[in-house]
Amino acid sequence: MNMRQYFPHRIKILTILLIAIFIAVGVIVWQKYPFGVKQYKTITLGMQAAQGAGTPTTWAPPYRTVPESLFYVYALGDEIMCINSSCGMGGYFVECLGGWLAGDKVITEEFDYGLRDAGVDMKNQTIVTIADKNAKIVGIYPGARIRNLPYIIRNHRDLAPDDVFKACSDLLPRQWK
Repeated sequence: MNMRQYFPHRIKILTILLIAIFIAVGVIVWQKYPFGVKQYKTITLGMQAAQGAGTPTTWAPPYRTVPESLFYVYALGDEIMCINSSCGMGGYFVECLGGWLAGDKVITEEFDYGLRDAGVDMKNQTIVTIADKNAKIVGIYPGARIRNLPYIIRNHRDLAPDDVFKACSDLLPRQWK
């Protein structure tokens, strides 16, 4: 094999290898990244969210009711019980943006949108819902966790003012930017 045939052959092999790597990474990201859906079992876009301004809670004062916020996030199946920044970096980001986040691990009486009655195994299912200031669901993310919120909220940039969104994004650690 002379040099003229050797280099084109290597370029073809390298190109095929790069395409295979690109496809593999794409499939992995597609499997792991929480993409939003229009409906998941009993939850549909536009329906009333689990929590909105004035919703009674089981929290100690001052959070006996959900305060008025720019938007509301309800995370099921991830954290046992947390609100806003007590939920970690995702909660910190939501709180910075002026939103409200409540996380519940569905064990007994937590609001679950009727998912248990629909046969969903809530011990192994996580789901995040995003609602606007009127507590109407605008985003449904099955399989998502609270730690995914800095990525998920980017799909709903209209829920917070642009300058606030930029300022809060700048406060995030590098891996969330």
